[in-house]
Amino acid sequence: MLGIATATAAPSMAATTVYGSAQLKYTVNATASLSLSTNYTATGAQAAGAASILSNPAGNCSAGVAESTATLTFGGITPPASGMTGCYYKNAIGIGILSNDGAGVKVFEYTDTLAAGTAICVMTPTTVTPVASGSLALSGVAAAPAPATNATTCGAAPGGDNATALTAQGAATAGTGFGAAGAPGGTDVTATPTATTAGSVGFPWYSGTGVNGATYSFIGEDVQFNVSGTAVSGAATNVITVALVPQ
Repeated sequence: MLGIATATAAPSMAATTVYGSAQLKYTVNATASLSLSTNYTATGAQAAGAASILSNPAGNCSAGVAESTATLTFGGITPPASGMTGCYYKNAIGIGILSNDGAGVKVFEYTDTLAAGTAICVMTPTTVTPVASGSLALSGVAAAPAPATNATTCGAAPGGDNATALTAQGAATAGTGFGAAGAPGGTDVTATPTATTAGSVGFPWYSGTGVNGATYSFIGEDVQFNVSGTAVSGAATNVITVALVPQ
């Protein structure tokens, strides 16, 4: 019996997929920007009209004026026969913050050198949440609260807010003006502001990561300037410094 053998060709084996890789390494640098305005509006910009200043005792503080160049103008202040006159500036300082720092940032506030017989009190919410432009709450204070009793002891803040006396951290270094290097609309911009560069000292205004994003977030405060009969007469100034520092 004749057998016919047939051969089936075996397929050739395809090459297997292999991989290689290269590592790309990078670091995103942390950035931070700060803006300041006085007599602020809900957008964080400076108001065009005159500021509102409440007096305790009544009639001892000058009326507010339209502000410029990141200035709080209290004008003439008459000390009382005893205690202090408290001049309460509504919507005094609006602070804009922008940072991509994943660890968060902190905001501190202090002043340069306090003259004898004076005190600077800042009134801030008990819970600080930075908000978007247009959402910054405006002061609803209708009557002037009690003045400070001395350089370090403020009267009670209205509405249950915090009242904090700014501490003196030394003379300010002269710069090109007042304000900050940030540039949201309607704020005073200067790359090298006059300031006391003491860093993480004074009043700890804010700490957190709630300012990350593409646009500025805002916080705001009222300021009460207090004068007693021991203060020397004449014109004088203070420099209030806001420091934005990494966590």
